[in-house]
Amino acid sequence: MHAPHIPGFAYVDLVGEGGFADVFRYQQELPTRQVAIKVLRSGSDTASLDLFRAEANVMAQLSNHPSIVPIYQAGVSSDGRAFLVMEFCPPPHVAQRYRVEPLAVGEVLDIGVKIASAVETAHRAGILHRDIKPHNILTSTFGVPLLTDFGIASVVGQTGAAGQALSIPWSPPETLTSDSHDVRSDVYSLAATLYSLLIGHAPYERRDASNDNATMMTRIERGQLTPLRRPDVPASLVDVLRRAMSVQVEKRPVSAMVLGRQLQDVQIELRQSPTRLEVMDASPSALVEEHPDDARTLVRPVSVIIPAAVSARPAPVRPAVEESTRSPGADPATGGTGGHGGRSGTAPPRRTDDRRLGTGARVAVGVVAAALAGVVGYAVLAGGGTDDDPRSGPLRGEKPADPVQALDAPDAPVVTSSGKGTRYTFRWQQADPKPDDEFKVRIRENGVVTDDAQYVRETSRTVTIAPKSSVCVQVSLRRQGLPISAPSREVCEVGR
Repeated sequence: MHAPHIPGFAYVDLVGEGGFADVFRYQQELPTRQVAIKVLRSGSDTASLDLFRAEANVMAQLSNHPSIVPIYQAGVSSDGRAFLVMEFCPPPHVAQRYRVEPLAVGEVLDIGVKIASAVETAHRAGILHRDIKPHNILTSTFGVPLLTDFGIASVVGQTGAAGQALSIPWSPPETLTSDSHDVRSDVYSLAATLYSLLIGHAPYERRDASNDNATMMTRIERGQLTPLRRPDVPASLVDVLRRAMSVQVEKRPVSAMVLGRQLQDVQIELRQSPTRLEVMDASPSALVEEHPDDARTLVRPVSVIIPAAVSARPAPVRPAVEESTRSPGADPATGGTGGHGGRSGTAPPRRTDDRRLGTGARVAVGVVAAALAGVVGYAVLAGGGTDDDPRSGPLRGEKPADPVQALDAPDAPVVTSSGKGTRYTFRWQQADPKPDDEFKVRIRENGVVTDDAQYVRETSRTVTIAPKSSVCVQVSLRRQGLPISAPSREVCEVGR
């Protein structure tokens, strides 16, 4: 599809092609910057275009969120195709990376919490994403994961499940046959996306069997999830994702916020600083409610103008928080890990009597509690439990996760550069280098990845950069017996 003429923008090149839209890179004239413009492939009737404009207006207001791709402008080109002007995010993105090699656990958890924040923000504004998948998570110039494509391409002239342009490998079973307005459908797709980043392919894809759409849909409907066997992935993370991908909607976390809190719990288990959940609350009652603001959660009420065309659509279904879908260790009285900013549940009355156990009784209770904890812990790791308890037991079609020992990934290498003119040397080092350390060096020339991403032992590389061209280097560390480190900070030089 050819790029349309859009006043104020000069076409540069094609970035990507999709089923309903294409993405082009343009140079904006004022202010001067490169932008990505998503253009729908065909024109639509007046009513559909009105809905497109309305939903684009809402997302533009929410795109101030740190994990949502900023939207600068929306309109209709001279040939009748609707378009969105967005921030240009240079590749590679997670969609390209995870197919080459699964991502490190720490990075997946960070992505998961940040994208959960974005999804929760959209839900509180009355918008379902409907198409969360690796391809719709971009990476900003500064390496921040950004959620894009909030179903805008599918609302123009399309209704119902058949018109949602489903990405089958990441779609929950209920959306394969009918239109879903439940926020837990987005929760499922987000978990499926994170599972993909860990396993290196779609959750229901099999290396040794057919992966056509019909076969994939059958596996999804039956819950035949491909087992994840990575020794560096803790059993708790596998369990969180498997619960969020339950075939039964009611057994999933009730909101993206709850899923984000569960991912934070895993980060804490791995002795990592939890990524902060940052939510913009545009719900009608947000301005009069109290919101949490602590080390793990930041919820800010915002005033968003919701156009009539959007508010008239079926509102997202947001079930009440149930104790069985809270994060492990949540306080059922206070809603400590609840997904609605402390809205659900109130603290029970305190006991007024001062009944305290003696020392002997406390010791006895402690021994019994420890024994019970051991039994319950073993049952959870072994995949035991009943179908009535969504916190335990395997999904249908998958064996229980193997108990594994949590391992800390090494720190990312530190990359520096030196040189002048057209010749530069990039160097990387570790604070505590080991003889068998190997490095994966990713090189981008003018925004295009040119290396083959093989592991090497070298700790420097000299390159020649043509004048006005750029070369960027990013390095990951692989150390024997440990998970791969997160990528280093990308270091760039420009030829002069």
